[in-house]
Amino acid sequence: MPTVRINDIDLYYEMSGAGEPLILIRGLGSNADHWYCQIPAFSEHFRVIAFDNRGIARSGSSKAPLTMALMAADVIGLMDFLNISRAHLFGISMGGMVAQHIAIEHPQRVAGLVLGCTHSGGDQVVRMPTPGAGIRPEALYSDSPASAEKALKVLFADATIAEKPEIFRRYLETSAKYPPDTKTLQLQRQAVQSHDTWEDLSRIQAPTLILAGDQDRLIPAENARLLLQRIPGATLEIISGGGHQFAIEKPDMTNQIVLEFLKTCRIKRG
Repeated sequence: MPTVRINDIDLYYEMSGAGEPLILIRGLGSNADHWYCQIPAFSEHFRVIAFDNRGIARSGSSKAPLTMALMAADVIGLMDFLNISRAHLFGISMGGMVAQHIAIEHPQRVAGLVLGCTHSGGDQVVRMPTPGAGIRPEALYSDSPASAEKALKVLFADATIAEKPEIFRRYLETSAKYPPDTKTLQLQRQAVQSHDTWEDLSRIQAPTLILAGDQDRLIPAENARLLLQRIPGATLEIISGGGHQFAIEKPDMTNQIVLEFLKTCRIKRG
């Protein structure tokens, strides 16, 4: 599978389908393989590009401080390499933060913007409820079964865990293929903590769809409503019964909503 030298690292990426480019940006600890519920559906309509964030899975790492701006620069570098002047972006969680930075700093490169289970950072973040406070999703990769179980409850809705164990088991199997190292997780968490686009969200020009699961404990849906207030012309869809991993828990609903939205964001030629 292809890698390309972007900035100071070798970045792993995959492409499938044909049509207008749609770039998928995953969150903390996850990689391109975690888009398994989206790529088959999206590639029927778009040229889908998924990649591993720097330091994750098959992409290289560097000594440079990890920031959202640097990860956004990686996406722009990949677009330049692939000769993509404008693309649709779908970012989830930390990936949604990266996508915000791209849409703010490179508005001419973004045709349609989808922000899933993410927030603006800074003082405006609605934090995890007290019972879950202190539980980090990276505990999923812990050697402690008890910690991993708590992390699952942060990432998935209770009904998913109780009634559809095959859903989170596949997620665990996918995660186990390329478990992120502790240092990279720490650097990604620091990048999330320093993320703050609140004052700049009004600069986003791309048509924007905001998605959130109504059962998301990690990044509560109130954050999506705050984004809706700040991004001009944005629309909001709440995924009923979805946790933080709503794109995996409710893939048919998620994919249909995203595809219908992106049909209204066609890239103008010339």
